[in-house]
Amino acid sequence: MKKLVLTTLILVSAGYAYGQSTVKLSGSVYGGIGYNFGGGGSSYTSAAGPASWMISGREDMGGGNATIFKLESGFNATTGAQSNANALWDKQAYIGIQGAWGTIRAGRLYTPAFSTMALVADSTGTYSVISGANLMETHGVRLNNGIIYNSPGFNPWDYAHNGFAFALAHYFGTDKEKASRNATDGAYLGYGSGPVNIEFAAQRQNTWTSPTSDLNFRSYILGTNYDFKFLKLYVSYSTQTTRNRGMGNVKTKDNSDFLVGIKAPVGPGMLFTSFIYKRDKLNNNAYMLGAVYDYPFSKRTKLTAGIVKIFNRGKGNFYKLNNSYAGSQAGNLRSSAITLGLTHSF
Repeated sequence: MKKLVLTTLILVSAGYAYGQSTVKLSGSVYGGIGYNFGGGGSSYTSAAGPASWMISGREDMGGGNATIFKLESGFNATTGAQSNANALWDKQAYIGIQGAWGTIRAGRLYTPAFSTMALVADSTGTYSVISGANLMETHGVRLNNGIIYNSPGFNPWDYAHNGFAFALAHYFGTDKEKASRNATDGAYLGYGSGPVNIEFAAQRQNTWTSPTSDLNFRSYILGTNYDFKFLKLYVSYSTQTTRNRGMGNVKTKDNSDFLVGIKAPVGPGMLFTSFIYKRDKLNNNAYMLGAVYDYPFSKRTKLTAGIVKIFNRGKGNFYKLNNSYAGSQAGNLRSSAITLGLTHSF
């Protein structure tokens, strides 16, 4: 991916000399048609789709150590509006130090469990209309006030796996009376080398809004993929439970998810498929079937066609598609979608 690279060979400030520093501007822009329908209610068509841009930098400090940072902002290419009106850097926003000993980062960070889901368990990395996030627990995706340590074996700068790795993370709560309120702890342990990747992640999260709404989330995910050359197979299993301590520790969520996905070269492009089964012990079981095909026009531009459907198997909670590729808008989410869109990366 071609990027704008601004390289400073020597930077002198306040009498101190620094090593080589590299700053990059990168991102992707998506535009397409998403037809969201089925499951009752009205259908919805939109030229929708996610886009983002990112400023990232790395400075060599000598001795094999470096300072790194990433600032990433999401926006809607259809309207030009920010994805989050209250935060410019709504995706990643962190600074860190890394070396042969690993990496420490602080800021707004992906949770270890979502990292496992996106980088190991989901065939499209959650960037498609068949995203695992349609049915599976997302484990918070990104959280504020975080600090995370990644061991050697995984490089969060370029997402490369190389042998055994683990991560430990804590996201500080914002309540002044009790530190555990709205705080999250997460960790993963995994191995990635050659054709195989496997990771297990665990997370504990509290969401406190009032004495009667004190939710404790527990989630686990085991994800793996194996590259057979002619196709790459993805398999994952996750569980999620939530209890409300403010209402006698009553259970408000009790789910388990199973995913099987395939990524395979077909013709000049790449085919992605996904099957997800959700067992919702409190509401409604459901499963999802979908496929996406990427046709490359060039190294940085691709045409993507996708189709997906969620099948609800009961009268409880009605599961709907939950991603912007489907052309959905708030309050009008349906259970099926057909999409056609163009992505350019820079």
